Amino acid sequence: MLPRYPQALEQIKGSPLIKLTYSGKSVIASYKQVEQSNRSEGFLTAHTLVFQISGCKEIHLPDENIMAHPGDIILLKRGAYYMSNLMPDGKDPYQSLVLHMDDNLLRSFLSEDAGIDFTKNILPAPMVMACNDQVISVRNTILEYIERPHENTSLLLELKLREVLLLLLSGENRRHILAYFHHMFCQSSEHLIMTIKANLLKPLSLQEYASLCGLSLSTFKREFSRIYNASPKKWINDEKLKHAHYLLQQSDKNINEISDECGFEQTSYFIKCYKAFYGETPGISRKPKITATTMN
Repeated sequence: MLPRYPQALEQIKGSPLIKLTYSGKSVIASYKQVEQSNRSEGFLTAHTLVFQISGCKEIHLPDENIMAHPGDIILLKRGAYYMSNLMPDGKDPYQSLVLHMDDNLLRSFLSEDAGIDFTKNILPAPMVMACNDQVISVRNTILEYIERPHENTSLLLELKLREVLLLLLSGENRRHILAYFHHMFCQSSEHLIMTIKANLLKPLSLQEYASLCGLSLSTFKREFSRIYNASPKKWINDEKLKHAHYLLQQSDKNINEISDECGFEQTSYFIKCYKAFYGETPGISRKPKITATTMN
């Protein structure tokens, strides 16, 4: 199963790659140090900031590849499927600080601290930008807080995250940061349709689809049914099965590969769903049909 972050941090606390983790009320932080090149992959369930401290990070996303160098900050939206290469630089190890941000904190920041009407800002946001000295100074303070946590660390991290966001908005990339915020919480029908289209073949729960759309589960179900005139679970599953049927007829991929490509995390469940939808198993469906014409 593809790891979901930040939830998967609990499962890898003992990993030699993760040197520090801190889970607060609104911010989950992790500090990673790698001596040798390493690869990782995952799915983000929260909006995320990555501070590149040393070494380089190459991230492969569905639509693009990006590279971060020391002193850069990466902005990643919730719902990103990624594969990344972690690359030390000569004698310096790979080091990064990752902050996963709670929606309530971000909404509070947008309404109270920044006074942003983000629905009007629709420019595409860059994924990587260089930090100025002020942002790096705040980054270093955050590292100190998670190295020596105490009863007020959670509140201090919230304050420092707000400070980072305000500093980013004060820089030359303000318009791009506004676009990043806009895409966080856009709730239009077009946004829902595009989100479903982009993530249709991924192994997501309805709650995860709702989170990607910035909606509660009940609102997501209601809006989805209004747009597609069908329940989301059935419609999404049916579309996955239709794509699987196409691959069975048009490709040489085996059933396990097709199951995985169509977002089914268990092949046995895929076979069960396929048989219920098409009346036969994927293996039988793929076999050439013997007709009266061919017999003659």
